Amino acid sequence: MTTSVRPLSRAYHPTYDAVTRRDALEFLREKGCALRPAYAALCIVYFLHDSLERDAVCGADIRALFPRHADGLAGPLRNAHDILRRAGVRGLVESLGDGWYAITSLGRVVVEALPDDEQVALLRGCRTVSCGMGRRRIGAPTF
Repeated sequence: MTTSVRPLSRAYHPTYDAVTRRDALEFLREKGCALRPAYAALCIVYFLHDSLERDAVCGADIRALFPRHADGLAGPLRNAHDILRRAGVRGLVESLGDGWYAITSLGRVVVEALPDDEQVALLRGCRTVSCGMGRRRIGAPTF
């Protein structure tokens, strides 16, 4: 892993080439379902750590690689920084300061277990399966 001085996350504006974007979408597509935004963001963190050997990611990375609605891979992304902060509270990522995060061992095994809701709930120590629900809940169609 490469370590370097990082700018403040709010001053960081990443750009990714088409190949990296496609590879990130393929990684999400391999999960075989539309993920909840928080789990899709965690998958992107995992992808960046493993594929690009990034030692840290921030919300701007998530926004840059998050799938579009038309891709059907995740629910809508509202606030990437907040998703990372909440994942940090849950032990899925570790805060490195200044808005930067690294995936934890728990975060890694959760991503590897997705989309198995029961396994994710067990890993996270949830009392109910819905707590570990990685897939988006799609409502009944309205006519």
